[in-house]
Amino acid sequence: MSVVNIECRADGISRVAINRPEKRNALNDEVRRTLIAELPGLLRDDAVHGLVVTGEGGHFCAGGDIASMEGLNSKAARGRMKDNHQIVRMIAECEKPVVTAIEGFAVGAGAGLAMLGDTAVIADGGTIGFPFFRVGLIPDYGILHTLPRRAGGAKARQILLYAQMVKAAEAVDLGLADELVGEGKAEEVAIERALTLAEMPPFAFGIAKQQLGLAPVKLEEALEMEALAQAGCFGADEFTEGFTAFMEKRAPLFRG
Repeated sequence: MSVVNIECRADGISRVAINRPEKRNALNDEVRRTLIAELPGLLRDDAVHGLVVTGEGGHFCAGGDIASMEGLNSKAARGRMKDNHQIVRMIAECEKPVVTAIEGFAVGAGAGLAMLGDTAVIADGGTIGFPFFRVGLIPDYGILHTLPRRAGGAKARQILLYAQMVKAAEAVDLGLADELVGEGKAEEVAIERALTLAEMPPFAFGIAKQQLGLAPVKLEEALEMEALAQAGCFGADEFTEGFTAFMEKRAPLFRG
């Protein structure tokens, strides 16, 4: 049984689901190694138009497997974090749409993974939690970067310093997740959102994602990046199709 289920759907959306339901999909070395091995191929594959990241068995991810942390020395812990960071970078820097589907717990590293989505869909009954201090650790999986961007600096500070567990509706209100859906519906809606994003012009979409990842920047830097990127877009086939579709009063078709 694989600890990560990967399904490449006919519609171009790839489903990536952590599969350790007996551990609420907690991350261990095998999960990390599998993601590090499998994600690059999905990101390179032109037949893959978007990713939905989720977990099997009613939970997204309960964070790092605490039992696997016993006896870690500083050298081993640093190596473990470098592996984690490979996963974070691949998802955060992915130019394709990434939607996370959150049922149940998205806690610790699982919260970090959930918030890497371009859109994070959370089901009623879900929880995004930050209990790092309770086990003597600092927030990881990029949370010190992503949470302030999603919730704002002041809110992020209070959430992290008080090791809060945030229920689904509040998570959406705070910006930790983007859409609240009925229990059991997160993946279904996440696939719909991924399909919608996959209809966007891939070249322009990827550039915009990269620029959003660099924000905030000074106005002059933002304008220079914009000029370079827009020049590339004007020279791409996507603009030709978008322009033609506009003039012909039809929906653009950016793929195929």
